[in-house]
Amino acid sequence: MSESHPSTSSFEPGQIPPGVMEALLRPSTNRPTSRTLASFPNGVTDVSTPASEHQVNKHDLLCPRPECGSVILLAGVAQLVEKPSVQMEPADRTPALLPPLPEPPAMAAWWRVAPSPMEFENIGFSKPLSSSPGAPQMKLLVCAECDLGPVGWSEVGGTEFWLACSRVGYRATT
Repeated sequence: MSESHPSTSSFEPGQIPPGVMEALLRPSTNRPTSRTLASFPNGVTDVSTPASEHQVNKHDLLCPRPECGSVILLAGVAQLVEKPSVQMEPADRTPALLPPLPEPPAMAAWWRVAPSPMEFENIGFSKPLSSSPGAPQMKLLVCAECDLGPVGWSEVGGTEFWLACSRVGYRATT
C-alpha cells in the first residue's frame, strides 16, 4: 500500500521554483578580501615564510580583482623565486588592475608552483602563444573565475608555473 503525500510546492516538475534563479545570480557576499603586494611595508618579505631550504607563500593567493577574490593558490604551496621578468603582454596593454612588470631582463619576484597545475585551487590557461623560432611556447595564467590576467605564465608541457608576486592578491588577515 503506498502513501500519498500532499505536495509541498506549487510548481510543476521541471519548473524552477520562484527565487532560485535570483539567488543563483546574486553576487556572493563572503568573498575573501585581498591586499596587494604594494600594501605590505616590506614587500615579498611580508608575504613569504621559511620552509625547508626556501621561502613559500605565507598567505592564500587570490585574484586581485576586488569584486572577484577567487582563491588561486593556498598558503604554503608556492616557492618564492627571484628571476628575470617575462614579457606577458605589450606594456600598453597591461590591464588597469595589474601592475606592469619590469622589462626583461630585469629581475622580478615570482611564485613558482610545481609539479602540476593540480596544485592550484582556481587558475585558467590561455591558448599557446606564438613564440620566436627555437623558443619554448608559453601559456598565460589568468583567474579562472573572472579571466583577469595575465597573472603568470608557464611553458607548454612544462611542470613549473609562475605567478608574478605583484599581480596576485594576498588574503588579508586581521
